[in-house]
Amino acid sequence: MSEETSVLVFGMDELASAVARKLHLAGYAVALHQPSPPSTIRRRMAFADAWFEGSCTFEGVEARRADKTKDFLAGLRSGMFVPILWHPFEDVTARWPWDVLVDARPKSSKPRPNLKSLAELSIGLGHGFTAGGNCDIVIDVSGNDPGAVLRSGSVPQRDPTDEVSFSGGTLVHAPHHGLFNGSKLLGEPVEEGDILGWIGATSIAAPRSGRLRGIARDGAAVPKGAELGEIVPTSGVECVGITKRDRLIARSVAFVIEMEREGWAPISLENLF
Repeated sequence: MSEETSVLVFGMDELASAVARKLHLAGYAVALHQPSPPSTIRRRMAFADAWFEGSCTFEGVEARRADKTKDFLAGLRSGMFVPILWHPFEDVTARWPWDVLVDARPKSSKPRPNLKSLAELSIGLGHGFTAGGNCDIVIDVSGNDPGAVLRSGSVPQRDPTDEVSFSGGTLVHAPHHGLFNGSKLLGEPVEEGDILGWIGATSIAAPRSGRLRGIARDGAAVPKGAELGEIVPTSGVECVGITKRDRLIARSVAFVIEMEREGWAPISLENLF
């Protein structure tokens, strides 16, 4: 692995943004990949708005959409910002010789891609990845030990309630598809029954009082059941920046890459007894 290690992080939600930010600050040449508009509603906890607005700053690090090759290369070479690639998966993985691929996307109904032959080191975050199968290393993102590193096998299937990344929030879902026209801002306090916005002529009411940790972008096209907002208590809940869980996972990813780059051998406790 070269000294100027290049890393491509798949995804733009809270976890992917935390990982990209950590690796960028650690000195790696980092880019994000998001081929379609991100649906992230906790927009103060991710780089997601940069996909729409061209750029945004998240915890002191800027991300910019790289619509042209020169913009992408400028970000990687200068380290001034994290470029965002929106081109198809096959294009970005085949065209550029990435040293490391990190798939930080949440599990979906689609099978996880096979990353193992696409880079010198491939890291899969969460369920659906198998170390030695479709990637080189798996990092757990849930349960009691987020950030745990697996060099063989996969993380166990858990109860869905154990996979919840954020606590204390009440999600508001779209009753049908359409364009969401919001009437509230991120971080704004709301009372139960307040109108958060509309989908067509259908008003979306707040199911509880609290503070908006998440809200869909005004004008966003949403399918039925999509997350439109999240209401949390007015105090004691993380609403801005990186959560403790995501910070742990990002540190674990950075540590694994550093170990591989320096050629360190993992310690096995079995050899000590």
